[in-house]
Amino acid sequence: MSIDVQQFKQIMSHWASGIAVITTQHEGNAQGFTANSLASVSIDPLLVSMSVAKTLYVGQLLQTSGMFAINILRHDQAEWGKLFAGFYKERTNRFEGIDVTYSQGMPILPNTVGWMLCRVYQTLDVGASTLILGEVIDGAIEDGTPPLLYWKRSWGRFVAEE
Repeated sequence: MSIDVQQFKQIMSHWASGIAVITTQHEGNAQGFTANSLASVSIDPLLVSMSVAKTLYVGQLLQTSGMFAINILRHDQAEWGKLFAGFYKERTNRFEGIDVTYSQGMPILPNTVGWMLCRVYQTLDVGASTLILGEVIDGAIEDGTPPLLYWKRSWGRFVAEE
């Protein structure tokens, strides 16, 4: 039995995940990308993991800067998720019009569910991607707003049963 890329994508589309914008900056060059491959890895040290396609310039910049921020999007911030995913090719400066703040030089998006500031802990070459382990060194919960979720190639919100 074998599986092709399209079957794999179809199966994985049934795994719900949150959506975050990963941001970094080096020598005044701020960049970001949308990720849903975020996972908690360890509590001692505090580590998270994510994968970045090797074709993305921001992945190289992230490794050069040695730091990044994870901005967990709220359910009403799908446009930011799409913006940083490259849906709007005409927007060359993805941060334009967003009231960004900074933590240790890393861009933090406003009014998200929360954010974490990470130091690159380790990188692993994994096929078409680079797996990045980040050591969490700072962070905050912004509010209790539900997160933006990704399921079956759709962006949306989780509705809890009462």
